[in-house]
Amino acid sequence: MSHLTHIVKNKKNLELRSYIIRLIREWLWSQGFLEVETPIILRLPGQEPFLSPMKIAIHDERGQEYQGYLHTSPEYTMKKMLAAGFTKIFSICKTFRDRESFGGTHNPEFTMIEWYRAQADFLQSMVDCEQLLVFIDDGLTKKNIPHADLPIHNPERLHMRDAWARYAGVNLDDFLTREAMFHLCQKKGYTLAETETFDDLFFRIFLNEVEPHLGKDRLTLIHHYPLSMAALSRASATDPRYAERFEMYSGGLELANGFSELTDADEQLRRLKEEKAFREQSGKEVYDIDMEFIEALRSMPPASGPALGIDRLVQLFGGCQNIDDVLSLPASQLFSS
Repeated sequence: MSHLTHIVKNKKNLELRSYIIRLIREWLWSQGFLEVETPIILRLPGQEPFLSPMKIAIHDERGQEYQGYLHTSPEYTMKKMLAAGFTKIFSICKTFRDRESFGGTHNPEFTMIEWYRAQADFLQSMVDCEQLLVFIDDGLTKKNIPHADLPIHNPERLHMRDAWARYAGVNLDDFLTREAMFHLCQKKGYTLAETETFDDLFFRIFLNEVEPHLGKDRLTLIHHYPLSMAALSRASATDPRYAERFEMYSGGLELANGFSELTDADEQLRRLKEEKAFREQSGKEVYDIDMEFIEALRSMPPASGPALGIDRLVQLFGGCQNIDDVLSLPASQLFSS
């Protein structure tokens, strides 16, 4: 398929995309948020162990070469802005992740909306996500713009422990160590490697037995992930074995991720060092830690903010199974032979 043919074929979806992005801005403006711009090119990427930043070379006017990275999210910069005194901010931006699949629900270049409220926690972020989707749905309806009929007006909030009890038939409280999770996976018949981490083992069960059920019949926000799986969020005030983190699902799609932000700089530094060591042990590229980010946390107020994938959101409202159908020129088109 030619590039022109692809665009013509998906013209309606691209128009829908434009309306949705406009409605996102309208809702955030109505809530008093300020739109900010963050740099796409960074000197230091984050330490997320399962993400692969795109490396680029930059040259100044003398030809001096500098190594940079395309950001995987605007999070670090936006938290520095919170530390500098901003209180309600959002960014709609392109983000980049290498080693992503071409098509389905992934594209190496995608569009993300992140917004942060100072003096808020993950419960407020869940409310924000629920209200934003209803605002978009209502806005499209009022403008007579065709879109999928979605079950988003009666959302379910589901504790991770309750989700595992419902769909995997186990009490997650009993399996929060690597050893216990390893034995549980063995008992369930998964073929395992001795090198698998707790997170690897957790996702064996979660991706196969829990996630396929989320958001099928109603918008679902699953919350309280095990603490080891929330590198940038704080521990639950009521059960420190879990983190104040949530993800939102609808129509079988994971749409958003958010949490109560960790503001303990020393704890954050410890976690980032752990992630850096894990990257090294896994044979991945290793980066220096952004110490300016660590120092910013020392003056950052309590805050919360979700990251929501706009491409997947358009897929949801457009009833599209493939992310390619909501992008003007996806990687599968740009790099097809």
